[in-house]
Amino acid sequence: MHKLAALNSAAAAQTFADYCQSRHWAVSVVVHSALHAELYCDEADVAAVEIELQQFLQQPELDKYRDAAWQRSQPAAQSGNSGLAALGQGFLQQTGPVVWILSLSALLVFIALQIWPQQVFESLRFFQSDALETLSYRWWSPMLLHFSASHLMFNLLALWIYGGRLEVWLGSRQLLWLTLLAGLISNTAQFLLVGPNFGGLSGVVYAIFGFVWLYGWRFPTQPLQLSKPDLVMALGFLALGFADLLWVNTANWAHLSGLVCGMALAMLAKRPHR
Repeated sequence: MHKLAALNSAAAAQTFADYCQSRHWAVSVVVHSALHAELYCDEADVAAVEIELQQFLQQPELDKYRDAAWQRSQPAAQSGNSGLAALGQGFLQQTGPVVWILSLSALLVFIALQIWPQQVFESLRFFQSDALETLSYRWWSPMLLHFSASHLMFNLLALWIYGGRLEVWLGSRQLLWLTLLAGLISNTAQFLLVGPNFGGLSGVVYAIFGFVWLYGWRFPTQPLQLSKPDLVMALGFLALGFADLLWVNTANWAHLSGLVCGMALAMLAKRPHR
């Protein structure tokens, strides 16, 4: 194998290798750390791969590279799996432990809520107005309460897609910090402006939307981007909620404060390693 280059981003090296493999070029990656990876190529493909590498270094944000990077997480094409097994394997490959823990916790709480609705709600709801405690799980526990299957599925899907990408590209610590801060701010804002009867991961999901949107705007050459249709949908849903035109009650102030929190953290984020 011919050594092509050493890159200071293992994620970028893997993205390029994935694209090359989609073109049936024999390219492999040796990862030494998150900031050091080496690319190797079969001698027969060196000329074509070196040309492609120069384009990648100049324009790593091109859709063809990002598409190839995410195609590697489609297990049906790689292992012959299908159905629920393929979906489960894809979930594990596109996310990290923070998304897994949040998703599993919300799902288990939703199941428990169907069996013991009053007990579970009273255990996880936000504080009563006269019972605030400085050190308490109730600052965050309403995130796990979902009152309909559609509410739960929407939040988990958004968490999987964009929270998973954020965790893969920027690390579990970044997503955990965003979740804790956005959960605290969005829950408190909804409580202060409306009251304690609310629940859901929507505040955190909107924080993720806000972070990915502003982060992608600040650093357009990295792969973490919010698509325009999803941005329009998120802002449109937020506007309809405040206009009281939706068929369900929504925690509008949790959504808005979560969005602003995510945008603020994106503005404070450091430039990613190329």
